[in-house]
Amino acid sequence: MDLLGYFRMLRRRWLLILALTVLGGALGVGSAVLNESSSSGQAKTFYKATNTLVLDTTSSASGGFQSAFTNLDQIAILTTTGDVPTAVATKLGVDPKGLTDHIVTTSNGTTNTLEITAVEPTATEAVAVADTFADQLVAGLAQRDTDRYNAQRDYLSNRVNNLNNTVASLRAQQAASPLDPVIAAQLNAATNELGVAYSDFGNLTATGPPASRLSVLEKAQAVPIGQGEYDSRVNLGALGQNHLTADSGTAQPIVTTATSSSALNGKAARGVFGALLGFLAAIGLAILLERFNRRIRTHEDAETAFGLPVLAEVPRIGRTDQTDIVAAVAPLSRAAEAFRAVRSSLLFARATMVDEHTSAGRHRDGDTKLFEPDHVEPLVIMVASAAPSEGKTTTTANLAAVFAESGASVLVVNCDFRRPSIHRYFDVDDEPRHVHETKIDGVKVVTNVLSDPAANPSQVVAAQRQVVAAARGRFDVILLDTAPLLTANDAIEMVASADLVLLVARSEETTYENARRAAEVLQRLDAPMAGVVLTAVKGATNDYYYYYQPGRIEGGVPRAAVPGSMSAANRATNGANGTTNGANGAANGSKSPPRGATSADLFGAEPLPTPDAPKRD
Repeated sequence: MDLLGYFRMLRRRWLLILALTVLGGALGVGSAVLNESSSSGQAKTFYKATNTLVLDTTSSASGGFQSAFTNLDQIAILTTTGDVPTAVATKLGVDPKGLTDHIVTTSNGTTNTLEITAVEPTATEAVAVADTFADQLVAGLAQRDTDRYNAQRDYLSNRVNNLNNTVASLRAQQAASPLDPVIAAQLNAATNELGVAYSDFGNLTATGPPASRLSVLEKAQAVPIGQGEYDSRVNLGALGQNHLTADSGTAQPIVTTATSSSALNGKAARGVFGALLGFLAAIGLAILLERFNRRIRTHEDAETAFGLPVLAEVPRIGRTDQTDIVAAVAPLSRAAEAFRAVRSSLLFARATMVDEHTSAGRHRDGDTKLFEPDHVEPLVIMVASAAPSEGKTTTTANLAAVFAESGASVLVVNCDFRRPSIHRYFDVDDEPRHVHETKIDGVKVVTNVLSDPAANPSQVVAAQRQVVAAARGRFDVILLDTAPLLTANDAIEMVASADLVLLVARSEETTYENARRAAEVLQRLDAPMAGVVLTAVKGATNDYYYYYQPGRIEGGVPRAAVPGSMSAANRATNGANGTTNGANGAANGSKSPPRGATSADLFGAEPLPTPDAPKRD
């Protein structure tokens, strides 16, 4: 689908797009209102408290036992891992699970400080948690150093004792063998090792356990904070990103400190954002619906589905009176011009089908005059559709009007005996076995071929064929308003009586599947296909319509011809006979029969034929 196709698709779905856009905006504003009411009704203040520790890097006992914890980042990690959180939970009597989520540590290598910040719902809890974490961290590090000192002291003590025992044993062996050089060497080495061990042990015990280099610089004090900062700090702890470095040049997790609402919390901002989301959702939904919609909309769709050319696109007709024949009541309308385009296409299709040597419409001088009085071959057009309510009967009535305005004598035969409706367009009674005059000059209608409502379909179709056969030679054009092809079999049995088959499809109603099935049925019958008329097209354009200026016609737009009147074309064709139907005047040499005339009046001595009874096998 090209860009113009997408634009047309969005224009067709404008109501859906507008509705979802408005709905999205309304939901955005509503959420802002609810958020404001919730915030005002349930506003809650949280507290944070920060205990500041300092690491002394200058104090060091020369030759003494050194502390293992001299790196601030290492100390910060030990704050929220290991034994410290467990000791804090035990000290405060709380559940250790999730306790470290409320702690954020910030180390500063420039000042050698470590900040332990706790956030809690109350000021007392925040101070207690921050100070307890600091105290337990200092105590825990001191205990770790003490344990290391004791382990080193015990190791050196044991080594001194073992070396004393070794020296004593070697001295006893030397006393027994005073001249043995090996024993003398071993005694000398053991004595040296014992001296070193004594020296190390003396140095260790002289300095004692190392003093903790980490000490509290400032106790915690509670500060009120908003919901945003509280949630931000807790989220950092939950994600394991609760260690910050103040003097680092790298990007650090952001802690939200603003207590005011964000920009998207406003009514206008949320309304615009919601409307934008609704608009985008509507476009996506419209494209999705377009992909799954299998209905014909444009003439390209119709030509693809039927495999036939579209003869004309008939615009949607107003709803003032659906049974008005627009070609008669509004002859300068776009719809009327569309039906005239269909008429021209049918005539050209007929001309191409007539053999050059046998065509009754071609004179010796080579001029084609299909509707002159000496034209004896009528044009039988079967108007069909795939399904009901696709504009088939409307097309038939308007084609009758545009054929008649060109001077042709037209007979409309209702072949949809199950649901007849053509009589409503011509304002005649549905009286069977009668040929009715109509309000349009040159058009007659047979509303039903049989008077027996219980007749089986085979009898009705046989009678319809016989009526068409009897009407040939008496009318220039015979239009057959048939039943839908996919609903009943009647139209299929009438194909053999037609010279051309005209299919009618309704925009946004006819489906691709029905169109293909109808075309396949007619192709199997080798039906003479004329093309497709696409009705109820939205925004159908007829470029030639701009040429007309209704104001230049005196008295406004001409209305339908009343019974007994003739158009200029009919006068030119039928003036010599003084009748309303040139073809009937040439065949019968008499005036047109009165309205409601019987078949004997119209066809001379031949009444409407009665079909033979169906034979049994």
